[in-house]
Amino acid sequence: MDEAPSVEYIARYIANIQQKYTQSGGVRPFGVSTFVLGFDGDNPRLFQTDPSGTFSEWKANAVGRNSKAIREYLEKNFEDTEGRDTQVLALKGLTEMVEPSSKMIDVAVMTKGNPAAAYLSSEEIDSILKEIEEEKAAKTS
Repeated sequence: MDEAPSVEYIARYIANIQQKYTQSGGVRPFGVSTFVLGFDGDNPRLFQTDPSGTFSEWKANAVGRNSKAIREYLEKNFEDTEGRDTQVLALKGLTEMVEPSSKMIDVAVMTKGNPAAAYLSSEEIDSILKEIEEEKAAKTS
């Protein structure tokens, strides 16, 4: 029986397709960055591909408008975390640039042994955002 492809293999494959289209005719039909994440054994892996066909591995990352500021926050505050602590770290980074509201934020969570991402409910997101706001308020008083 064949082994499942690694997360890196999938990221490289996607990047190669993006790069191939970039070289033919100079067009970039894949005008998006892509996050590829999963588990290789027990190790979580996160890769980003970009429209030019390059890919890189990250511990944490952001893409899109204001992603530079969020990435800087993550670089300064990153710690190896699991579970809810990881969700809190991600939301702290997002709330640096986005209005802290579950209406503005979706959070997908991947867990080892579960092939599909699960989305946090609005109530779960609001609970974490409330915790973050209380922590900020406690620091300023």
